[in-house]
Amino acid sequence: MYVRIGQSIDRRQECVDMDQKWDMEILSVEKFAERYEELFHRSFESSKLHYIRFCKAENWSQAVEGTFAIPQKEHLRGEKTAFGYCVLPNRFIFIEYETKIEPMLREMKDYPNIDAASPLQFLFKFMEYLLEDDMIFLQGYEDNLEDLEDELLNNNLEDFNRTILAIRKELSVLSSYYEQLSDMGETLKQNAAEQGAEKEELLFSLLCERAGRFYSTVQELKEYSMQLREMHQTQVDIRQNEIMKFLTIVTTIFMPLTLIAGWYGMNFVHMPELSLRYGYAVICGICLLIVLIEIWFFKNNKCHVKCNSRKNGFRK
Repeated sequence: MYVRIGQSIDRRQECVDMDQKWDMEILSVEKFAERYEELFHRSFESSKLHYIRFCKAENWSQAVEGTFAIPQKEHLRGEKTAFGYCVLPNRFIFIEYETKIEPMLREMKDYPNIDAASPLQFLFKFMEYLLEDDMIFLQGYEDNLEDLEDELLNNNLEDFNRTILAIRKELSVLSSYYEQLSDMGETLKQNAAEQGAEKEELLFSLLCERAGRFYSTVQELKEYSMQLREMHQTQVDIRQNEIMKFLTIVTTIFMPLTLIAGWYGMNFVHMPELSLRYGYAVICGICLLIVLIEIWFFKNNKCHVKCNSRKNGFRK
């Protein structure tokens, strides 16, 4: 198929393949409604074409109609490239309200094997073009997640939550996109089977499998990101436990001292220790001795716990 790009939004291209001939048009919403009034009112209301949010395909008796909502790889959570399409027996129609189709068709011309013998085959080639470099694109997400994992292992947790949440949101956009393309492929496969077009049925079956693999890959990446988030939360919990352990030890050490200070802070007249010459020094010595005994106990208990853990590890 040789594609010639016109200058206006209302244009027609002729596609010739040996014995078959079919046309491709790129029309504005208004022109499409004017030329194909019945098709427009059946599937394309003006509001729907101006607010497209997902990819779909619908089978009708003499046509296949649907929409594309393609996420921009540079900014997945931004505005999508959206337009409608209509497949007739000898004509393929793009329906757009902004000039977005021409750049895609120009880029598509540079890909090999874009010849199509029918409008349905062209739709397959177009959808295949949309998925052309997506495996490399998804590999970039896997590399980013591996880098995040390395940062976690190095205890570099700065802005981790913000980064992982942004990645998960972008993966959710891709997951929905590939699932919609897979559903489109199933619908188009069914349409080809009803028409007895075995080649088109096989092509859309392959497209379903490819989109399904991308969907599975995205789900695996989402699971990977969830595991990293759980790993991060585990490290945060460990740090909090260490802090609580330290505070507990400090509280335990000073609790007897607080008791002694409170004891001798009572306003009783007859307290024998208050009249002793070295009473203050004795009380200070007792407090110091209590602190040293507690420090020795905690250290000894910590070593005992480590030894038991090693023994249990060797037994296993």
